[in-house]
Amino acid sequence: MRSPGPSNVAFHEVGGSLSGAAGIVEKGEMSGRIRSHSWALTPLGPLDCWSPELVAITNLLLCSPLPARLLYSRELILIYNDSYRSTSGERHPEPLGKPAREVFTETWSIVGPLLETALDTGEPFVFDEGQVPVEPGAAVRESKFRCTYSPMYENGRVAGLVGFLHDTRGEANTTRELQASLNAIYSTSLEYLGLITPEGIVVDCNRASLEFAGNTRSEMVGKHFSEVPWFSATPGAPEFIRRAIGIATGGERFRSELSLNRPNGETLVFDFSLTPVRDALGKVAFLVPEGRDITEEKRTESALLKSEKLAAVGRLASSIAHEINNPLESVMNLIYLARNAAPEDAHRYLDLADQEIRRVSIIANQTLRFHKQASKPQKASPTDLFSTVMSIYEGRLRNAHVRVEKRFRTDQSVVCFQGDVRQVLNNLVANALEAMPLGGRLLIRSREGRTWKTGKRGLVLTIADNGAGIPDSAKKKIFDAFFTTKGTAGNGLGLWVCQEIVQRHRGALRVRSTQRPRRTGTVFTFFLPFESDCS
Repeated sequence: MRSPGPSNVAFHEVGGSLSGAAGIVEKGEMSGRIRSHSWALTPLGPLDCWSPELVAITNLLLCSPLPARLLYSRELILIYNDSYRSTSGERHPEPLGKPAREVFTETWSIVGPLLETALDTGEPFVFDEGQVPVEPGAAVRESKFRCTYSPMYENGRVAGLVGFLHDTRGEANTTRELQASLNAIYSTSLEYLGLITPEGIVVDCNRASLEFAGNTRSEMVGKHFSEVPWFSATPGAPEFIRRAIGIATGGERFRSELSLNRPNGETLVFDFSLTPVRDALGKVAFLVPEGRDITEEKRTESALLKSEKLAAVGRLASSIAHEINNPLESVMNLIYLARNAAPEDAHRYLDLADQEIRRVSIIANQTLRFHKQASKPQKASPTDLFSTVMSIYEGRLRNAHVRVEKRFRTDQSVVCFQGDVRQVLNNLVANALEAMPLGGRLLIRSREGRTWKTGKRGLVLTIADNGAGIPDSAKKKIFDAFFTTKGTAGNGLGLWVCQEIVQRHRGALRVRSTQRPRRTGTVFTFFLPFESDCS
């Protein structure tokens, strides 16, 4: 048996000679400093009283080519090797043998809790990409390290922490280059970008944002996002921004159109979004506001809408003229017959003429309802919405030998702009008629339904035909502006306008179509929420 005293332990020579004092390997400057240090004045006690585990770990550090250190005992007394010495700055060798709290004064609030927790739990950890000063003042050095810590055990207990440092300056250079590229994109982007805290405080904003607002960075940073000039100058914008922040801090990306007033009084429209950025733990750390100027797009869209509405009025006027002309011709013929007929026949002819005149009156009244648009959305039932449209097309449907089938499973009212909704139905019925030049069936239906995404209840209006159908290549484009399958006979704006009206009502317009032999046809479904927030 060998003596338990650490001073009598026999050590094998590995890569250098061993000192007689506790067997500390003679290898480099730090070996000599460790052997000559006044350890008796520290919680570790004299070198000859060190445990075999402490001596072995110290020798491991001295032989390591990597910067390495040992933080020993509850006081986390520092022992380090030659490679680590070069990171300690001008104060070396003063940190040797001192508690970590006294050495890492500038970073103790960050690394201290991590080290103490590791000492308590024995769990290894990595302090990634942190600057690791060994003494006060070293934090300003350019070297950056990734520190890996593992527990050191004595008699089955955690007695200290062994840390190896991996220089990541190369990685840092790559990161800086990437950061420089991202900063260049951020600074030169024509879109309006920024960075704010979850509380809504502006951290940064790019050059385009500053030029738009006419402010300097110092006038922007530190303010609440809703209080920056271009929001505070626009009525309703601060409340809009606070609502957006509330949604984004909950982890959901917010996106909406936003109109803002410039300092010179000009109003611009933006495609605005607020995107949450999460940290490594999944918590929302920042919010990224982004604005894209779509003012010209909206002006163009408005002009197209006016153009299509004028065209729709022209098509409607033509249909109405056709519907009125037929009964008027009948009236003229009946009056002529009544003048030259016997009294009993004259009365019959005049009764028929009266019926035709009443039909003209109905068409005129329905037409007035069609284009009478209230300033606020109002309630309307499926019968109200469909009857106006179907009365206008009654003659064309009859002449085209199209059989109309009605299946109203509900007549519950919805809140909507009635004129706009009738325009959608008018367009869909007109398209169905054009798809059935040789006759067919037209199905109009109403039922209750729900959106699969939100579960919101609403009214589903269906217009279906067994006409020619829509080619597969056209299905994805039929709602695009200027896309048409009618050649020079169409302007490609009808369904695009319908989609705009539907979106305004927070509804949905979908289409199914097939051109399979003996099963051709198209089905449009129009969903309207019962309680719409359209504006």
